[in-house]
Amino acid sequence: MWQVAALSLLVSGPGSGELLGIELPSQHQMDHNEHRGSISLNVSGEDGGKTLNKTVYGFLPYWGEDTWLRYDLISILACFCVDMGSSGTITDWNGFPTIFSDAIEGTNAAGGTAVVTVVNFSSYSIHQILTTNRDAAINTIVDLVVNYPVEGVSIDFENVSSSDKDNLTSFMSDLSAELETYAPGSHLSICTPPVDWAGAFDYSELAEICDALFMMCYPFHGSWSSVAGPCCPLTGWGSTSESPSNMIWCMGDYAKYATEHHDRIVVGLPYYGHQWETEGSSAHSTVIGSCYTLFYTTLVNRAETYGRLWDDESLTPWYAFYNGTWNQGWYDDEESLSLKYDMIREANLQGVGIWALGYDGSRTELWSCIEESFCGEIWADNITDNLESRFIVHGPEQNWRNVTEGGQFYGYFYTNSISSGPDINWAEWTFELPDSNLSYMLETWLPEGGTAEVNYRILHDGIEDTLTIQQSSYADEWVTLGEPWNASEGLSVIIGDFTGTAEQKIVADAIRFSSDIGIEDNSGNPELSRLSLLTGNPSSMFVMNLPSSSAGGTFLIYDTSGRLIFSQSVSAGSSYRICYWPTDKNIPSGIYIAVYLSGQSVSSAKLVLIR
Repeated sequence: MWQVAALSLLVSGPGSGELLGIELPSQHQMDHNEHRGSISLNVSGEDGGKTLNKTVYGFLPYWGEDTWLRYDLISILACFCVDMGSSGTITDWNGFPTIFSDAIEGTNAAGGTAVVTVVNFSSYSIHQILTTNRDAAINTIVDLVVNYPVEGVSIDFENVSSSDKDNLTSFMSDLSAELETYAPGSHLSICTPPVDWAGAFDYSELAEICDALFMMCYPFHGSWSSVAGPCCPLTGWGSTSESPSNMIWCMGDYAKYATEHHDRIVVGLPYYGHQWETEGSSAHSTVIGSCYTLFYTTLVNRAETYGRLWDDESLTPWYAFYNGTWNQGWYDDEESLSLKYDMIREANLQGVGIWALGYDGSRTELWSCIEESFCGEIWADNITDNLESRFIVHGPEQNWRNVTEGGQFYGYFYTNSISSGPDINWAEWTFELPDSNLSYMLETWLPEGGTAEVNYRILHDGIEDTLTIQQSSYADEWVTLGEPWNASEGLSVIIGDFTGTAEQKIVADAIRFSSDIGIEDNSGNPELSRLSLLTGNPSSMFVMNLPSSSAGGTFLIYDTSGRLIFSQSVSAGSSYRICYWPTDKNIPSGIYIAVYLSGQSVSSAKLVLIR
């Protein structure tokens, strides 16, 4: 079993989960320094025969002791690590490749790819690598891929200086070209920060060059924190709703700065957490003593001992106990990870990352969570949300602000209007339509806070129509964009910031579509053919109006893997009726799809259940 790894003494820094414009310590670096010289990896595992529909990218550290892997649930195995010095040569091999041989063989046999991780955490050394010694460094990396049993490389250069932004991009571009020449088909990825305070990473350019950007989405609390809390809050934990304090904010930031590159983004998540001595037993309690980094196995065992708690703000588990002083442990488990996985799928990102493989010991629940989330059919819904690949913002990225409260799925974007045209900033929604030969009704979700009168331009049937909506008239509700719109020559919606009045708030969130088939059976009223949500979303309980129908229908609930978990019939000729869900208190938190079927008419709604 893994042992508790003590970190350095607590230092002052940001608390409450908010990053205050500084580069925080790298967990990769801290773990590497803590275990340096402890080359102890011993790998076993099995191939369960499953097929992944998203990338699962896991770092395997050399200090792993007895590590068990599900080889079929690993797309990219990143052997961690070899150290690169400022001269561009390897200064420490850390047991590579010998100690990784069993893991590489098992991953390859199951259809996955093994890569070697090249690390450097010094701004000065990285500058030397990217400039004076760039040719030597590129040759060294290409040699690793050509002459050792891996099929690519993960570049983990952290604390990159802002002045080296262009140097990093050109280095990765030249490295990609050299790999393509001497090791065609090699996988190339780079570790990127959740919040790029230094402005050193050109997300868009790097995404063009690399096969994956591994967003290290787990520095939100640690030994530097003045308040105990989660490594990776899904939501909340900032001083404002626009604070860069959670995973949703980071996803929105990448959506803005790596526009149209969702298929290159991997969200790295923690299989570790922290325990602090705290002032009290409540969430957001002040740290008064030491902080320890603990692996998942230790944290979940302690939660079982002291009582697992759930934080509704961050959507993560934690525990607290008293032994002369209060202690709190915060971590991620299968419930919180499944919520994060749901958002990764919802946003059409490439996949999920793990820091680090083996931190779950011999326990299997996190593997089961991956299997449930990323094997089987991919659900296609009728909503395009602001974090999805089918939503694109244009104009200066900094003009689009990222809000992580409210909205359909934890948040939305906004910008400010301008008084004279043309548009400087605009947003566009497209849709994954089931049949482009049909016509569709459109509705937009307007979160509370919009103040502008906005023109919604609907591009359909080779022409453009415009509807004007005063956003201040609505708050957290669906608003129709007219109907039906013919999709035979495409269907999209655009809004811009030129309204004729400056400094008004334009909100941009989700737009959903539904087929107009079956409207005639409902006296020409489209609202009677659709599900109507009467409660908030997210919620712990949903109340829905089921549509009336002369033909009757069926109300269904699916999870995001496509499994049917609830079904209720609606009698022919029934009037509007109320449905409550879930009725089973054991249904876990997550994203679910409510569907109403009546003949050829289909209406659906996405539900975010919070327990």
